[in-house]
Amino acid sequence: MNIKIFLLAATMTVLILPVVVFSQDLGSSTEVLKTTKKTKATPRTRTSPTKRRSTTRRTSTSSKKKNNTRPAATPDVAEKITPVAEIKPEKKVEIKPANEIVIKVGEKVTGNFDELYEKAIEEGNAARNERNYDAAETAYLRGKSLRTDDYRAAYGLGNLYSDQARWEESETAYREAIKIEPGVPEPYIALSFVLTQPIAGTNLIERYSEAEKLARKALELDPQNSVANDQLGVALELQGDISEATQSYYEKAVRTDPTFALAYAHLGRLLRKRGSIAESSQAYVNAIQFSVDVPTMIQVADVMQSQQKYLDSEQLLRRALKEDPKNPTALYLLGKALTTRGTYDEAESVLKKSAQVSPRSFVSYTLLGSLFLRQKKLESAEKYLEEAVKVVSQNEKRRLALDFEAVGDAYLQNGRNADAGRMYRKAFALDEARSDIAKKLKSLELN
Repeated sequence: MNIKIFLLAATMTVLILPVVVFSQDLGSSTEVLKTTKKTKATPRTRTSPTKRRSTTRRTSTSSKKKNNTRPAATPDVAEKITPVAEIKPEKKVEIKPANEIVIKVGEKVTGNFDELYEKAIEEGNAARNERNYDAAETAYLRGKSLRTDDYRAAYGLGNLYSDQARWEESETAYREAIKIEPGVPEPYIALSFVLTQPIAGTNLIERYSEAEKLARKALELDPQNSVANDQLGVALELQGDISEATQSYYEKAVRTDPTFALAYAHLGRLLRKRGSIAESSQAYVNAIQFSVDVPTMIQVADVMQSQQKYLDSEQLLRRALKEDPKNPTALYLLGKALTTRGTYDEAESVLKKSAQVSPRSFVSYTLLGSLFLRQKKLESAEKYLEEAVKVVSQNEKRRLALDFEAVGDAYLQNGRNADAGRMYRKAFALDEARSDIAKKLKSLELN
């Protein structure tokens, strides 16, 4: 039950949005774990990130004592279950086999809530693996309605939302998981990861500080958790701490798990900032060497992009997409790399596929808008920014306003004042605090 975590520290090239990771396991075949007995979750050590697990497992209290490791895909949910619950009114329950359970008022209900909950988790896992995000969300929500004392459904929702970079919803879900089950480290690491995303319109300093506290809490629960050590290093680095203390957390992560590719990538980035170029290069070599599963390839590629290593990242992403052609994060990051390198036709194809796979993903639409703006295809840029409006969160509105403004500026440079005014009005509607946009609109009206 581990979480692979990555962070982007560098700013993007002009007209390219700040990139954020879609999830902690980036749409891998990770499944939310299920069990047959209610057991108290205990801290566990992290296994190699190169080992993947595509099926759920059931464990008993005795088996936990014998095996104190987590499966290596990320992020899963700790084992927990409650006894069978029965409601016996007067008529029989109607259970629809697809994606919903209907319990009619006044009817007799006799249900093994244990089994119904596990079925919901299984359906959510399967749908998520197939990139059927709507069906997965429905299944996990159904699980939440069946059991309020088991955090796996909430955690599953957090993972699902992270897959699609729906950070605000993911944050809410992970906070709920912690509230339900405060005794396991994974939800703390997952929430710490979300808080380290560069989300416009938020107080990043406060978020990074909380991310640090959450990672430290995870380490209190599991001092040898390599992922928690890595995430603590990320949170500290984001706050500007590139000291030996921060380096020590990355080094502890790779000592605990010598094949932890993502921690090597983070270490390589930090060493480069500290001027240790040779050591940094070796850390990146190790990161590539141990990137043998799809989630790790994507995460390491993302760290490389933060250091402007787009060609190296592209090679990893193409490997990932050979194994997982519908992975939305791999598609998005490859599209970003291709856009940065000026390979526009392939970038357009890749980004459109990313948006098709994850139609509620804000970042794919905005990068498509940036791609077409670079090519001066302003109508197409406007079209995809309009798609972004349909899924924009409150915190992302300021970012989107900047994109509309950029398209407006391009229209204005081409003498298309009416079109520029339309873009500025859309930008101002998204961010009414922007007095400079209001001035641009007023100037157009005077002319």
